[in-house]
Amino acid sequence: MKFCKVSLFLALLVAVCVPAIGQTEMHVNVPFNFIAAGKSLPAGHYRVARLSSSDSAWYISNDHTGAMIIVELAESTQDAHRLSLVFLQAGGAYSLVEIWNHHSGWGVPQSKVKQTLVAKDESKDSKYVEIGAE
Repeated sequence: MKFCKVSLFLALLVAVCVPAIGQTEMHVNVPFNFIAAGKSLPAGHYRVARLSSSDSAWYISNDHTGAMIIVELAESTQDAHRLSLVFLQAGGAYSLVEIWNHHSGWGVPQSKVKQTLVAKDESKDSKYVEIGAE
């Protein structure tokens, strides 16, 4: 009888935990080179997943390279988001700035390095690009 109770408990635990783990991973095809956590990554198909039960560390990788990303909780005015990555395009470069997993979002802190504006090209203003998960 005790074995049955333990088995039932473990089955319930797995039933609750597996969907939660599945919601913390996504696959995204990024069509451009980009920077994540200070590391340059090439265009390609990426897997994005939490590293642990805490939401503060994520890992983005493909078959050849990857980067660990320390994130902070992001807020949105939308009730729900699709599974996606958000990039900031500025000056011809793309930087990963947010990870969205339905109702939760995480911001990727950007480099604190000061940039000096030498010349402004009106045709290359900054914009956000969102890429949905597959």
